[in-house]
Amino acid sequence: MVKTGPGSDTAARTLITELRSLLGTKLVAYLAEAPDTTTVHGWVDATSTLPDQAILNRLQVALDAARRIGTRDTPDVIQTWFQGRNPALDNQPPAQLLREANLDTVRYTIRDAATEFATHGT
Repeated sequence: MVKTGPGSDTAARTLITELRSLLGTKLVAYLAEAPDTTTVHGWVDATSTLPDQAILNRLQVALDAARRIGTRDTPDVIQTWFQGRNPALDNQPPAQLLREANLDTVRYTIRDAATEFATHGT
């Protein structure tokens, strides 16, 4: 996981930048509970204070899932996967589950669902 603190801001900004390229700014803002997309741009541009560790952990799980799907599919497909209902996740969209559920509870479920989708497309 990305840690906040001295020397770790670069890693957090890199995480957010990569996730933004895969999911788009609006979806990153949703996952991070940011008030708007300007905040996400500020995190990347170092003009806004980075989100807290719990949010960075959530974004790291999202990035892991996005990378898994990205081995086979485009950012458009990745974005659709995050927003669509998923039978492997009790028909909840992965983005909603990441945002609303306890991360320790859903971390591996999200990973496994992304791996399944990347492997089999379902």
